[in-house]
Amino acid sequence: MWGRSRWVRRMAQGMLLAVAAGMGGAAWAGPGLTIGAIVPQSWPSAAEGEEIVLGMQLAIKTWPGQPAPTLVIKDSACDARKAENAARELVAAKVDVVLGSWCVIGITPRVVSEAGIPFVSANAERLPKAPDGVLQLGRMELYIVDKLAADLRTASGLRVGGRTSCWMNFEPVMRDQYDALLCPVLGFDKKRWEQAEATFTAANRRPFTASVARGYAAMEAGLEKVRRIRAGKAASTDPIMTIFGPLPSTDVPAQIDAMQLVLSPKLPKLSPKDQATFTQLLQTKSCTCLETNSCAKPGPWADQPFVVRGSAVPKCPPLVAAAPR
Repeated sequence: MWGRSRWVRRMAQGMLLAVAAGMGGAAWAGPGLTIGAIVPQSWPSAAEGEEIVLGMQLAIKTWPGQPAPTLVIKDSACDARKAENAARELVAAKVDVVLGSWCVIGITPRVVSEAGIPFVSANAERLPKAPDGVLQLGRMELYIVDKLAADLRTASGLRVGGRTSCWMNFEPVMRDQYDALLCPVLGFDKKRWEQAEATFTAANRRPFTASVARGYAAMEAGLEKVRRIRAGKAASTDPIMTIFGPLPSTDVPAQIDAMQLVLSPKLPKLSPKDQATFTQLLQTKSCTCLETNSCAKPGPWADQPFVVRGSAVPKCPPLVAAAPR
C-alpha cells in the first residue's frame, strides 16, 4: 500500500500533465532553453523570494515543450544596481530570456533588451515606453502611485502611503505612520489560477500565494515569447496569456479599480475642509457604490485608477481576486 507522500507525488504528477494539456499551446521540442531570473531573494523578504522561484519552477514543470528549460537565478536584494549587475551577467551567459523587476525596475530592461534578449518585467508598475523586446505584467503607469498618494495627502489631510510592501505581496499592512495605503489589485484568470493552485498545493503542501503566482505568470510570458521567436512568430500580435489574463497593451489605460485606497480602521479627526474631501471620496470612489452603480456625481478623482476600501465600505474584494483583466 502506498504511503501518503508517494500518493501526493503521483497526484501532483497527474495534475502537472493536466495543467500542461490545458495551457492551450502545442507541445514544442527544440534546443534547450536557459532562462535567467533576477529575484529579490535576500531582501525585503526571503520567504517571498522563495515563493517567486517556486512559481517559476511550477511553470517550467507544466511547460509542454521538451527538453525542460534550465533556470539560472540571481539575487537582486531589491537593489537597482545589483539587479543591473545580475542582468549583465545573464547577458554574458547568453541566456534565452530574462525575468525580473519583481521589486525594482531600474535600467535592467534596457540592459537586457539592448543585447537582443527578451525581458519580462514582473513589476506591478509598467514603463510607459518600454524598449523593444520587453514584456510587462504591470498595469499601473510607473510613478503614478507616488503622484496620487501625494495629491491625496494634500487634498484630504490623511497620511497616505504610496509605495509600501503591498506592491510586492498584495497584503495591505497598516503601520502607525499611515492612515491609508494605495495598493495594487491583482486580478487573475480563475480557471488558470485554480489549475495552478491545485497542482502547486498537491506538490508542495503549502499555500499558492500571490508571490508564487507572480513567478508563475512571469515564466509563462517568458516561455511563450521564446516559443514564438523559435517558431518564427516573433511579430505575432496575438495576446500572450498568463495566470493574470492577457498581457496588458501599452496603450490601454489602467482600469478604474486597478488600485485600492485601503483605509485604517482608526482614522484621525479631520478639519471640516478635509472631512468634506474625505466624504466626497467615499461617495464617489468606494468600491461598493461603483459595483452597484450608485456613486454620487463624479468628483475630481473620478477618472483616477483606484477605489476606496475601508470599514465604511466592507464589500470590497480582496487585493488578490478573480476578475476580468
